[in-house]
Amino acid sequence: MIALVTGASGCVGYALCEALLADGGFTEIRGLVRRADSELPDTVVRFVNDLSCCADTDIIFHCAALVHQPSATKDEYHAANVGFTGEILDACNPERPPRFVFFSTVAVYGESTPRTGIVESAPPNPQTPYAASKLAAEKLIDRWADDVGAIAVHLRLATVYGARDRGNIAKLEAALKAGRFFIPGDGKNKKTLCAVENAAAAAVALSRAGSMDVVGKRFVIADAAPYTLREIVTALGGKPLVLPLPLALLVARVLKGPEGVAQVRKLAADNVYKASRLFGARRL
Repeated sequence: MIALVTGASGCVGYALCEALLADGGFTEIRGLVRRADSELPDTVVRFVNDLSCCADTDIIFHCAALVHQPSATKDEYHAANVGFTGEILDACNPERPPRFVFFSTVAVYGESTPRTGIVESAPPNPQTPYAASKLAAEKLIDRWADDVGAIAVHLRLATVYGARDRGNIAKLEAALKAGRFFIPGDGKNKKTLCAVENAAAAAVALSRAGSMDVVGKRFVIADAAPYTLREIVTALGGKPLVLPLPLALLVARVLKGPEGVAQVRKLAADNVYKASRLFGARRL
């Protein structure tokens, strides 16, 4: 069985390649990357901007995406996350379509949740260009799967952390080390996170699940339980400097304007997603 991982040099893609190699159930692991010098695990077959690798692949894990780019426009997110997905689907053999495992995001549910959390079946409410593009890609994949008779699996990942992470947790850790971070409010608001190993393990497991178990379903992939913001800061080695929320908003407005206020509100929000079908065992 041949597996293809797009975005194979990224945080999730690299960990997934390692998990697929350790699994031993695949005759070949291919990695689709943008640059010839991209780092990949040993024995992964490198394809640089070459979609011919899709034609005879048995399963595609689509990790590649535009993410964590505040200056990117709506059109840029759509081109990268919807347009490129369409190119990959077009490159597949419709007579022998692969199983398609898509890495989406819990951001499709919105920017905040009740502290008790929301379930996987909650209606989507994307509020950013990134989230909207991911939801649009999910729908595009579903239409393709219906047309060619393929199995499509959607993994909605919580905020990922781990090796090669360049996202929100990595930025938080850098801000803590630089002394540029404070907790807005009491720090008791909760965040669902996902160890990159949990994301990879879930993808491998779902690659073998029966079609009746996955078709038409969305899977939230996350650690076993959410963390408080204070717990996250402590786990990253930071000292929890706390500012009352009104003061934190005032400081953010003075230093960064409306963008800073939005960042503080997002940080102070609850983001709890219940992975009722699958969850990871590892904890931060």
